[in-house]
Amino acid sequence: MSKTPKNTELKHGAEDLEARLAALRAEVDEIMLALAAKAEAEKADVGAKVEDAAKSAATTAEELSEEILRDARRALKQIHKQAASLEKTLWVETRANPLQTLLIAFGAGFIASLLIRR
Repeated sequence: MSKTPKNTELKHGAEDLEARLAALRAEVDEIMLALAAKAEAEKADVGAKVEDAAKSAATTAEELSEEILRDARRALKQIHKQAASLEKTLWVETRANPLQTLLIAFGAGFIASLLIRR
């Protein structure tokens, strides 16, 4: 009779261990599902943040390009004004001193021809 209780205890112990193992597996499965759901939620959150950052960067780049274009147009207008002013000054000086202007132009042409010849 002594073998029967031990066998019964072993069977009950093994069944108890199997039940615990099954419960642990079920808990691990639940934890894995919860982790997967949390990972999906984090993925969606990160994706939304990345999309917002990309939109923000695109908007900022567009604003900067528009500002650079406006600055370039302003600079071009200033260059046109300065060129017109320089042309007017040159015209006035040429009318006031035609001989001096002619001699300067001749000297510049002579020096240019010497440099080109070499």
